[in-house]
Amino acid sequence: MLTLHHLNDSRSQRILWLLEELGAPYEMKFYQRDAKTRLAPPELTAIHPLGKSPVITDGDLKIAESGAIVDYLIRTYGNGRMMPKPGTAEYEAYNEWLHYAEGSAMRS
Repeated sequence: MLTLHHLNDSRSQRILWLLEELGAPYEMKFYQRDAKTRLAPPELTAIHPLGKSPVITDGDLKIAESGAIVDYLIRTYGNGRMMPKPGTAEYEAYNEWLHYAEGSAMRS
């Protein structure tokens, strides 16, 4: 079963949106940040050593980092939708924009 490990006030909201757009079956485990430190709880740190979110688990597979998760979900659950064919110029533009969202576009 695909599971989204969702931390409040994190980038996992975009993964939730993508799962809904794809109509992929999933469950969500919600984690709440510590009110004072804003850190992830120990339960999420047990899933990802840095306590980062988003993280998905799909069977024995665990993936962190938004871009990697988006790529995996589209390839695995997209049924050919939302991604140009690899090896094309359109795919390279898609891949550039996918990484732009987490690189250049994100504020530090």
